Parts: sequence; C-alpha cells; structure tokens
Amino acid sequence: MKKNVKAYAKINLTLNITGRNDGFHDIESLVTTVDIYDTITVSARRDDKITLEMRMAGKRFAEDIPVERNNAYKAAKLFAETFKTGGADVKIVKRIPLAGGLGGSSADAAGVLNAMKILYGVSEDVKPLADMLGSDTGYMTSGGFALISGRGERVEKIESETKLHLVTVYANSGVNTAECYKKFDELGAEGLLSDNVAAAEAVKNGDINALGKCVGNALYLPAAALNEEVEKNLGEIKSLSPVACGMTGSGSTVFGIFETEELARWAIDKIKKHDVECEYVRSLNPQKLKFFGLLGG
Repeated sequence: MKKNVKAYAKINLTLNITGRNDGFHDIESLVTTVDIYDTITVSARRDDKITLEMRMAGKRFAEDIPVERNNAYKAAKLFAETFKTGGADVKIVKRIPLAGGLGGSSADAAGVLNAMKILYGVSEDVKPLADMLGSDTGYMTSGGFALISGRGERVEKIESETKLHLVTVYANSGVNTAECYKKFDELGAEGLLSDNVAAAEAVKNGDINALGKCVGNALYLPAAALNEEVEKNLGEIKSLSPVACGMTGSGSTVFGIFETEELARWAIDKIKKHDVECEYVRSLNPQKLKFFGLLGG
C-alpha cells in the first residue's frame, strides 16, 4: 500500500519583517503556490520504522542533510507517533532547489503528512503537526494564494482565480536562511517594504499591475550581500521589463511576473543566452487540484 504525491513550491510575492518574538523574526508575506514540485512516494510499513531516500532531478544544487534532521523524515516520524500508525518508507525525487527560497523542505514535510493522512485513513487536520516542523509548513498543506504571518503559522487564504505567469531564475548556490536573517539584523535593513493589504486586494481582483507595485522582499539586501548571484540575476530579469520582479523567501531564487506566457517564454530565451538557469512557472489554484499539496497518483 503506497501513495504518490506532488509537493509544490511557493513564491513569496511580498515579504515584510514586522518584528521579533522569542528570538525569532515575525513576518507578513503574500505567497502563492507554483507548479514546481517534488515527487513523493510513501509506502506503509507493518512496523514503526521510518526510512527516507532522496535524490535530485537535474543538475541543481543540493545539500547533504542527515536523515534524522530532514523535515520529511521528521514529518513521517511525528505523524506515526501522533496517530499511532505504522511506519513508512519515504522516497523523494527533488526538483525544487534547496536553499532557494521556494519552500522545498516545507513542501516535502507537508507532502509526507498529507500522504500519510490518506494512506492511513486519518481524518484529523495535519496543520498543527506541520506548524511544529517549519515556519511555512502549515501553509504548504493547503497552498494557494494566502497572507501568512507570525512565523508563518497564521494563514489567511485568499480566494482568487488570478493566474500569474512567472520566470524563476536560479543561482548556482543557495542562501542559508538563518544567516540571511542574521545579516538582516546586521545591516539594519528596512522590514516593511510592501503594502500587503493592497497586494491581497490586487490578487483578489486579478490586477497584476497593481500587484506589481507591491512586490518587495525585506530579505533581498542581506541575501544579495551573502550571494552575489542574487543581484546579478535580478538585474538580468529586470532588464526584460516584467510587470514586477523580486526574490522569494531568503533567496537565492529571483522571479519576474509577465503579462502572458508568451512574454515569459520570450524572457527565458533571452536569459538562457547568458548561460543562466531559469524556467517558466505558473501560480496554481488548489481548488482545481485533485488534492492540493499534493496531487495523488
């Protein structure tokens, strides 16, 4: 008995830092799900053992993380202990770049929780478990457009049929999140760059030009200080006149929003001539997915 799911990435269209609480930075961010995904296969076990196999698809950078520290492993273990189920064999094929600000680790943890919920017929909400595993993992269990706040555990969903056409541009190396927040403090960078009320309203109305005026990320300057590719790649995409461009999460991935798929693909052709890795991605509406998180097979 097994379950196959797709664990989708997210993009932070805005990211404000609103303060500190118990040693952690509080954020407020407008996020959306995009169609970059890791493929997860979870197989039931008769004992309580948890195993994890992970491999990278393509040539994007990876990190060596001990199994016991991996969020997907932690998610499976937490689920089994909480609901007194059997263990699981978890296999993940990663397409979401690590340390790229796209939420790959959180997506994997959310995917494992949702897959095990189906696999073992558990009816309870898994978001409380997800919130224990990472700042935006709870959001990743349902996805879509949303305003997340606090450490990312507070999720205000935004109902919208808006479709965004984006180009994501990848660096050759990532940005460590903890180091990025530390650098933010060192630089005394501005934390409130975006009008998230206006951004949310623009998404509801499908007004990408209004949304473009709100795009911003308080972690951009520290990320650029830690990884020079961030500024270079953002300049590359900005030169192609997108509706807006920015950085997702704590970097190192940057993105541009374009009016149409055709314009986005035109931009990709231009960027690839400079030997820079990029791809076309779309925002996803979870209501139109079979089971968001996490499209089952």
